Amino acid sequence: MIRLIASDIDGTLVPDGTDKIDPEMLKVIKALSEKGIVFAGASGRQFISMARLFQPVWEDIYYITDNGSILRGPREIISMNVIGRKPLFEMIRDVKKLPGCDIMLCGRDWAYCEDYGEMFYWLRDSYKFNIRVVGDFEENLRDDIVKLSIYKKDTVEEEVKKWFLPKWQDMFKIASAGTMWQDIVNPDADKGSSLRKLQERLGISPEETMAFGDNINDLGLLAAAGESYAIGSAREEVKQAAKHVAPPLSEYGVTKVLKKLLESL
Repeated sequence: MIRLIASDIDGTLVPDGTDKIDPEMLKVIKALSEKGIVFAGASGRQFISMARLFQPVWEDIYYITDNGSILRGPREIISMNVIGRKPLFEMIRDVKKLPGCDIMLCGRDWAYCEDYGEMFYWLRDSYKFNIRVVGDFEENLRDDIVKLSIYKKDTVEEEVKKWFLPKWQDMFKIASAGTMWQDIVNPDADKGSSLRKLQERLGISPEETMAFGDNINDLGLLAAAGESYAIGSAREEVKQAAKHVAPPLSEYGVTKVLKKLLESL
C-alpha cells in the first residue's frame, strides 16, 4: 500500500515559474491526508514559495526544498545541507564568466541575487520567492547557502556544458531544473536523498512510496520510490528512468493518477 507520495512542482504540477496549481490537486492532497497518506512537495523552490502554492493544505505536508538541500515539515527543519564558503565563491566567479547568465543563491528562508534584473522580478512576482538584492555576493552575503542556481533564458544548459560542467561536476551535483535553470547542490544533497531521509523518519519503505517528476533533477526522487511516474511532458531521460508514464501536465496527470489511487482505497 502506498503511504507516501512525493511530487516535483515546476513542470510536473504547475507550469514553470507560476502558481497555477490544479485546485483539484489540493483536494486530493487533503483526501490522502485523511486516509493517512503523507504528501511531500519536492522542488528547486524555497519553502515559502511552496507553502504559498499549497496554502490550503500547507500544514498537512512535508517539503523537500532547494533541490533536496533542505527537508522540513511545516514548522521545523529536519535536515539542511550547506555549501562551503570557499567553493561557493569560486563557483560564483566562474558563473560570472558565462555569457548572459545570472545567479541566484538560496539560504534557509531567503534567496539572494546581486541586482534588480529580469530574474529577480520573475522569482519575486511569479515564483513568489522571498528574495533580496544584496549587491556583490563576496562582500555582502552573510547567510548560509544551500543551492546555487544559474539562470539564462532557454540556453543555460548549453552554456554550462561548455566548460563549467566539466570543471565542477565531480565536486557538486549539477542538474537541469527546466530550460532556464541549472541547479547546483552538495554531492550528497538531492531530492532522492531527502526523500529517503523522510522515509526513514516516518518508517515508510520505498515500496510504499510513489513519486512524480519531469526533469533531470527529479531522477533521484524517482529512484527512491517503488512506484515512479514521469509525466507525459517529461524529458525522455526521465521517462526512461520511471516505471510509469502519467498524462502530461496539460491534462493534470498527477491529479489523475492520485484520484485513481484514492478510488482504489
